[in-house]
Amino acid sequence: MKQIVVASDSHGNHEALMRLVNIYPNALAYLHAGDSEERSEDIFPFITVKGNCDYFLDEPYFKVFNFEGHNIFITHGHKVDLSKDSIVAKAHKYNCDIFIYGHTHRPYYECYRGIHIINPGSLSYARTTMGETYNLIKFKEDSTISVDFVQS
Repeated sequence: MKQIVVASDSHGNHEALMRLVNIYPNALAYLHAGDSEERSEDIFPFITVKGNCDYFLDEPYFKVFNFEGHNIFITHGHKVDLSKDSIVAKAHKYNCDIFIYGHTHRPYYECYRGIHIINPGSLSYARTTMGETYNLIKFKEDSTISVDFVQS
């Protein structure tokens, strides 16, 4: 099964990011929803967007990708309205069925009006009793996805 590793809000915890690469060496992709507080080239192979604490990161605030027939919108979340209806509108604008954001340090997943809304939580400074978390988006053979939270 193909999967994407999704992290956010690592806040300089480089070791946590590289551990994910070592745990999932065959991942289809590694996405970071901002606030790495590191340069893009330093967190390779993660693809990242700029968060509110990424002062020196030269990346856009959002990106759109296609993996396994699914269009994915990724942003940190500090520059967009994160109400569910606004997320759905933004996803539709960019023809996406998956919307990933960070910023809140709280893991979240819901499929709302056909849009998979995902927040992987945080690799640093968790704000829930779950502790530090990240996500795995798994692409099934029938073109559906599953979203798993993993405690770091």
